[in-house]
Amino acid sequence: MLSVILLHLNIRVPFDGCALGRALPNSSYKLLFWSGYPAVMVFFVISGFLITTVSEARWGELVRIDVRRFYRIRFARIAPTLALFVLVQSLLQVAGVAGFAESRPSASLAATVFSALTFHLNWLEAKMGYLPGAWDVLWSLSVEELFYSGFPVLARVLRPRFMLYGLLIAFAIFGPFARVAMNSSELWRDHSYLSCMGEIAIGCLAALLWRRHPPSKAFAGALLAGGAVLMGFVLYFRHAVRALGLYDRGLDVTVLSLGTAAVLIAVTMVPSETVTTNQRAFAPLRWFGRNSYEIYLSHLFVVIPASLLWRRVDSSPLIPLLYAMVIAMSGVLGALVSEFFSKPCSQRLRARS
Repeated sequence: MLSVILLHLNIRVPFDGCALGRALPNSSYKLLFWSGYPAVMVFFVISGFLITTVSEARWGELVRIDVRRFYRIRFARIAPTLALFVLVQSLLQVAGVAGFAESRPSASLAATVFSALTFHLNWLEAKMGYLPGAWDVLWSLSVEELFYSGFPVLARVLRPRFMLYGLLIAFAIFGPFARVAMNSSELWRDHSYLSCMGEIAIGCLAALLWRRHPPSKAFAGALLAGGAVLMGFVLYFRHAVRALGLYDRGLDVTVLSLGTAAVLIAVTMVPSETVTTNQRAFAPLRWFGRNSYEIYLSHLFVVIPASLLWRRVDSSPLIPLLYAMVIAMSGVLGALVSEFFSKPCSQRLRARS
């Protein structure tokens, strides 16, 4: 989440415009500000891991999943904030508010709203080009929700169980091919369903593996170390990744996802009452994590006005302060949306169903 906020802010207010940004090593600068795409891939793995773990905890095993109840729970979680986002961005676009509207948008507002509500905005942007304002954040939601539209049905009906495992593995295998398909646009190669669903599938497989074959304490430590090495290699040693041809084969994302899955399995073995998980130093990260969906959908409503304000002031020494303020304000806005809108709406929807 923090990586995505930093990327969107850096696009509009480059951090290398201040002394601190110029002092950072190039590899560190690129890790923090160059791309939020790896962060979204890590999120996909976490999402698949959590959905599978929670579903099995709720229904015992995936074959017993209550499909209708799964959809109701998912709708109650996703729909209220998504509807609010679409309404706010649409009003800002119609009003012609700077940063949220364009004189000649790549697609009509009606087509954009329809694609947002039917989870194919990633396809629309790949076909028409980037949309104005904050619409672009919905590309990842389109991928995620299409995956989860079929997940409970397939988990329920695919038997024997190895058929579900085989399907999830197939998603992971075909992902790299989709990311380097030369007959697709660059935007579609990065944001297509097939190029990203493999990461959700890897998270699902990791959860299934962990619940059926929990690792020993020693093996969990090895998973943590190995997973951290894989993640750090892809994120930080980009020249080596390129030299090995991982980018050209679309395997960099897969290696990052496998590392993330290993770390998830390892940290899940840590008891919740340990000092590590309760340290106050981790409280801000837990806060961002609890409100991650709301922050993700609302952070550009902070980033875009902040960047427009900075262009008027144009005081480069204040860039680090601006970044800190935007991160904090994005978190606060997301928490407010969660507390006073999405949570009450979600509770009411669940109560009715």
